[in-house]
Amino acid sequence: MIRNTILTITLYLFTNGLFGQDFKKQIVTSDIDNFWNTYDRIIQSSDSLERIKLINELYIDKGTEGLKGLISVRRYQNYEFVQNILNYPKFWNSIRGNSAYLLKDTKEIEKYLRQLKEIYPELKPANIYFSIGAFRSGGTYEGNKVLFGAEYMLAQKNTILEELPERIQKAIKEYAPYDIPRIAIHEYIHTQQKGWENQSIIHRCVAEGVAEFVSTLITKKPLSPPIRFGKQHTERVLERYMVEIFRDDDIGNWLWSENQNELKENDLGYYIGYEICERYYNNATDKKKAIKELIELDYGNEVAFAKLIDGTNFLPMTWKEIGNKYESMRPTVNKIVEFKNGSNRVSPKLKLITVEFSNPMSDCCRSIDLDQANEVEPLVVKKYIGWSDDKKRYTIEVEDLKPNTTYGLVISNFSKEDGGNRLAPYTIRFKTK
Repeated sequence: MIRNTILTITLYLFTNGLFGQDFKKQIVTSDIDNFWNTYDRIIQSSDSLERIKLINELYIDKGTEGLKGLISVRRYQNYEFVQNILNYPKFWNSIRGNSAYLLKDTKEIEKYLRQLKEIYPELKPANIYFSIGAFRSGGTYEGNKVLFGAEYMLAQKNTILEELPERIQKAIKEYAPYDIPRIAIHEYIHTQQKGWENQSIIHRCVAEGVAEFVSTLITKKPLSPPIRFGKQHTERVLERYMVEIFRDDDIGNWLWSENQNELKENDLGYYIGYEICERYYNNATDKKKAIKELIELDYGNEVAFAKLIDGTNFLPMTWKEIGNKYESMRPTVNKIVEFKNGSNRVSPKLKLITVEFSNPMSDCCRSIDLDQANEVEPLVVKKYIGWSDDKKRYTIEVEDLKPNTTYGLVISNFSKEDGGNRLAPYTIRFKTK
């Protein structure tokens, strides 16, 4: 009897967070109530300055860390909230009563987080915030915070969309009613991963695939639209993918944007990553270890990443072959016209620097940054002169130079004429006489 009592108490303490994570306290919805209170005050006011004051004082200033994170990540402005409230009254009235659905979903999220903790005991705490945003994010994350845009998440099939911009209508029609518990687990997994956001398109697809695969595995929910499409059209998707991964401007066809290629299905990069992760998991004898390896994958470790990519045999090229082809397609710098790069005898009277590229280039993009090396004086651009007629030479005018001084500048992201491939960081460095 005493033993059973101790077991009962132990289970109670574990599920209520004393020996484990209290998942209930990690889900925060107070921003939604604050929004509706603010909404009622704003629609009653006819003073534009008062409306801004109301959104600041009653919603933004009272907001959770989640709301502040969402505003920061998506760069929302206070006037955007006011404009949306005034412009879409039918929409707001049609979703206002849907909080009951959200309450049910939060309980389901708690259940799935406990299941995730069971198969991945290293799970670190993260808070899940539901806030009303300004239609630039349904779900994202920042650090150890999952950030939901509840203006999307509260939408149901009967939500009135006619006032909204077409792109927002299309997104809601495709996914509403949103599978909030699965999306929550997906974003929660992102809070556990190592940095991947500034890596290649394949790195980013795998990172999204890890979150998509593990969240689907935990929730046992139906596959999301891009995963279903990819499973049904694997050869077509893979064929197109192996063309566009070498082009730096095509990532929007695969992640987080509207697909502009002939496949037309959005977010197919999730499918690519999902398929790689699923094959890795299915091939593993120790499934729990496989989950840990997927979640903790070091995206900066080329050996570990290559092992994952090559071991699943999904992509028709090895990671090394992909890297070699990508580099071979990038434009390069042929020379600096006015001097040999690295020269120690450049005239301090130099005013113009002209970079000659290997290919005709585009006007679309460029990055010109300071050289951060020690004992190097930043080379300051006075004026951007621009391109030669054949688009192979780009000229800048620099500020006055000092004698006997080492100068440096880093250029990158200059793109080929078709916008597809970009220059790797290239350092221009010289010393004046």
